[in-house]
Amino acid sequence: MNLYVRYYDGEAIVSSVEELIYSLKEFGVPEEKLDDTFIDELYDFINSKNIHPKRFKVSQRQYFILIKTNVDNLDEFKANAKKNEIVKPKKTDKMSLLSEPNPGWYDSTLVFKRVIYSPTRNRYVYVDTPFRVKVKAESALDSYNRIIEHLQNRQDIDPRSQYPSAKGNSFSYTFLGEA
Repeated sequence: MNLYVRYYDGEAIVSSVEELIYSLKEFGVPEEKLDDTFIDELYDFINSKNIHPKRFKVSQRQYFILIKTNVDNLDEFKANAKKNEIVKPKKTDKMSLLSEPNPGWYDSTLVFKRVIYSPTRNRYVYVDTPFRVKVKAESALDSYNRIIEHLQNRQDIDPRSQYPSAKGNSFSYTFLGEA
């Protein structure tokens, strides 16, 4: 088992703690930081079953990284790193899903903060109020906009009421179809 060490631009593959300490000195790690406690910590990491990379603190904002590896040189390590990179599927932006044209009927639910007078408290309070409606719209975002417009135009809803974002969890919809 070898170790990959990186400190700023310096990086190396080493096979022992002695080589590691030599490399760290060459990379510019102050020698006073490489005391017995620090070396014991290195041995603990090397002898542990931990397979994850570990950061070692050099000073308040300086660290070096150690990774256990089976490769023998830097070129092999970098080739394996590129080969083993996981290509994550691109996340679909919720707004692009909402605005995707899909004309038809939507069963939409919106939970908004409605301003209501509370006689027991003798003041106005915000109350989570669900509003569910079936609406004909060009897209889910159009459905959301129609609901907000309707609520804002109602006389029985205080204009200080607050409406959630279409992207949030307080707005949900189900496409019912075209008919």
